[in-house]
Amino acid sequence: MEKIHYANIIKSFFLGLFMGVILQFLDTSDTAFTYRAMVVLASGSIGLIIGFLTEWVTALLPINIANPRTYFFINNLIALLVTACIMITFYMLSRGEIENRGEFTTSLLIVLAIICIANVLDYVMYRRAQKRLERFKNVVKRNNL
Repeated sequence: MEKIHYANIIKSFFLGLFMGVILQFLDTSDTAFTYRAMVVLASGSIGLIIGFLTEWVTALLPINIANPRTYFFINNLIALLVTACIMITFYMLSRGEIENRGEFTTSLLIVLAIICIANVLDYVMYRRAQKRLERFKNVVKRNNL
């Protein structure tokens, strides 16, 4: 459990909230605001669960894949698989509630695309932070601080 990154789990919660808001904007049905708010909160909770499962499975991976690019790639694949499994399970449980398969497929593709984009942005921010750290180390080294 010490290898689990809890910050990533929190990020998954907020990403779930964001996806819930996006999907509510795409929904054209006439639904009360309270139900829409509950759906957004539920999507945040599902994001929290997905984040925990993703980080737990990633923590089980061997240390020899410690290359950041490989770690982010595998983490992204795990997140996509866990999300797809959870969404397909929800689809199977609520088969009568969703009018057609096209609506579900569109929602699934939007969610998976948002997850991919978020993981790529997370990797870009990581690389940027590493470059800044390297520049800072060079400045400290040059100035003999």
